Amino acid sequence: MQPIKILIVEDDHSIIEILRIYLHREGYIVYSSLNAADGLLLIEDVVPDIVLLDVNLPDKSGFELARKYRTLSDGILIFITGEKTKSTIIHGFEIGCDDYITKPFDPPEVIARIKANLRRTGKSTPNIITIGDLTINFSDKTVQKNGELIDLFTKEKMLLFHLVQHPNQVFSTEQLYDLIWGMDSSANLKTVLVHISTLRKKIEDDPKHPLYILTERGFGYKFAVHHLVNKKY
Repeated sequence: MQPIKILIVEDDHSIIEILRIYLHREGYIVYSSLNAADGLLLIEDVVPDIVLLDVNLPDKSGFELARKYRTLSDGILIFITGEKTKSTIIHGFEIGCDDYITKPFDPPEVIARIKANLRRTGKSTPNIITIGDLTINFSDKTVQKNGELIDLFTKEKMLLFHLVQHPNQVFSTEQLYDLIWGMDSSANLKTVLVHISTLRKKIEDDPKHPLYILTERGFGYKFAVHHLVNKKY
């Protein structure tokens, strides 16, 4: 099942992060941008299924970005903005938006609106994601490679699921340690390196030349998605 990709274009980093938390819980792959220029690059590269778009961006109007998205995709377009004037809302719908949410908003309401639009378009929330030869089931917490179940320990699963839910995003060893093992853990940073190594041995064809979990030297690790998703679908 192809993962549903959501792009958030919003100049408030705190709003992006709270939305990211709620969207990841639903199993969506989330991309984000703080401005229209980077948002356009992501739209052209990823062609997201859903765009959550602010109207007032630092470099140009969100309406311009919406028009560009509409030339590339008939996906779901939702404006999330503090603009509440009737003319602005009408203009948004004239461009082709599917929904309009005004700030301040309740994150569960955004999720509900997304699901309503997905039902309308006949798409479903992804509980199972296939990337390359890996199939990850977020419902029953299983991972398969070429149709064969992979035996992963709990922390290995948590590490893999977190990286998959943040595609192409680099996490430092310290960040992964805090996220997976927690600040109060009796383990140390070396345990992250050990788990990365054992995880690669289980999911990679060639652990010494990984395709999925890549090392960004001096920065950390990321789960590579773009080329794998394009190859698969």
